[in-house]
Amino acid sequence: MPDFNFSEPQRQSGVGLVLIFATSLYHIGRNLWVVVFYFAFKEVDQRTLFFAGAGLMFLLLLSLAYSIIYFLNFKFHIDQKNEEFVLQKGVFSTDVINIPFRKIQQVNFRRNILQRIIGVYSVVVETAGSQDKEVEIKALSEEKANVLAERLMALAEEERAEAAAESSLDDSELISPDSTKALPQWEHKVSLWTLVKLGLTSNYLRGVGIIVAFYFTLREQFMFNEDLSAQLQEPQVYFSQGKYFFIIFLLLVGMLLTVGEIVVKYFGLHLQKYKDTLQVEMGLRNNTKVNLKASRIQLLQVLTNPIQKKMDLFQVKISLASSENDLEKNQIKVVGLPPHVVEQVKEYFYQSKIRENFRIKPSKYLLFKKISRGLIPLVIISAFLFFYVQLISLSWFLGIASVYIVLLSVYNFFYFKNLQLGISEEFLLRHSGVWIQKEEYLEVFRLQAVSVSQPLWYKKRGLVNLTFHSAGGDIGFPMVKKEEVQPILNYLLYKIEVTEKAWM
Repeated sequence: MPDFNFSEPQRQSGVGLVLIFATSLYHIGRNLWVVVFYFAFKEVDQRTLFFAGAGLMFLLLLSLAYSIIYFLNFKFHIDQKNEEFVLQKGVFSTDVINIPFRKIQQVNFRRNILQRIIGVYSVVVETAGSQDKEVEIKALSEEKANVLAERLMALAEEERAEAAAESSLDDSELISPDSTKALPQWEHKVSLWTLVKLGLTSNYLRGVGIIVAFYFTLREQFMFNEDLSAQLQEPQVYFSQGKYFFIIFLLLVGMLLTVGEIVVKYFGLHLQKYKDTLQVEMGLRNNTKVNLKASRIQLLQVLTNPIQKKMDLFQVKISLASSENDLEKNQIKVVGLPPHVVEQVKEYFYQSKIRENFRIKPSKYLLFKKISRGLIPLVIISAFLFFYVQLISLSWFLGIASVYIVLLSVYNFFYFKNLQLGISEEFLLRHSGVWIQKEEYLEVFRLQAVSVSQPLWYKKRGLVNLTFHSAGGDIGFPMVKKEEVQPILNYLLYKIEVTEKAWM
């Protein structure tokens, strides 16, 4: 691997000028589409066309000049003396961005279609605790991008290790700036067929809707039609009644669009586990490559549903440290993983074995509360129909209401049954979900605070709501007996105060 001298100011790859110019043209086209529309549909004289063409040529030359100046002024380097990454950019004025090594959180890669064509990578440096969370270098060769990313992450880890010498971070986890990436210890690729299955099963209710609509269409057309033989001899009748097939067509298109969205977003999903990082690459239109270090992971979620579980398809959602407004942005979703790969991911992120010493369940009043709230719409509709009896017959209303109550009760029963909080000396595990089953893993030393709330109507029964706060998001657990969880709260608050492990 070439040894790039990042201590000297570096420019982007030469072909990056093409990317900058193309981006500039895109912005011009987006702002001038109304003018293009005007000239396309209105007759204009030769003089107007001449001046319009001259203006367009001048605008293109101006854009090219702007792109060249921007390319020449865009420089970056690593300042070892001041322990920071420096980026300089600007056309009419020069902006200098200095990022201390200790604030570098992640270094990721992105590629859009144009970047793939010209063979460059966009390097994104994510920082913690700054207003501008990302600094992006949009055009580097693959070799140069890899070396820069490894160098920055190594320097960031060394800086944090020196600043927190008492932390439990092993020196073996650090990457030396001159190290090269070895072969992966293991890797996993998600196939296109797996993504298609994931798209179909992720929208199971839409699939059920197609089946039900198709069934009732056939039932109406064939089973309850006295003139079946006549209709079979006159197929044009079916075309005159094509609205049913149009509905089915719309449902199918909706499902195909959803499958297509998943395929485009996660196409080529590839996991590679190295000694000190887990590399995740995915995306067709916008390709993203992320290097995840175990020390950066705040919260881990594993999701599936009964159909996907039968197919051994699981989704892992990884939360990094972020502000409250950027939680969704700092979540990485990895889909279509079999159980053994999920276990390998958890083994890498967590050195300690995940276990539960005991579980806590919410109070039965939670079930009563959920069902009671669900009955409110039914009560409102009943009151409305009391004054408009002619809208629906009593037998129909009672039948619909009975089905609704049964479904409401069954759903909330399984919601209550599956909602559990597992606790051990090192982990919090939250189990939840009815159709989409979710497990959330949070290491105790990453806890930042525990909130206890008690609405006025909870006091009589001694119930409280718990919220566990971390840099990657919160875990809530409702309606538990205060006297049962008080010893646990005392232990967790004690661990928050005395832990010496760095949470990021």
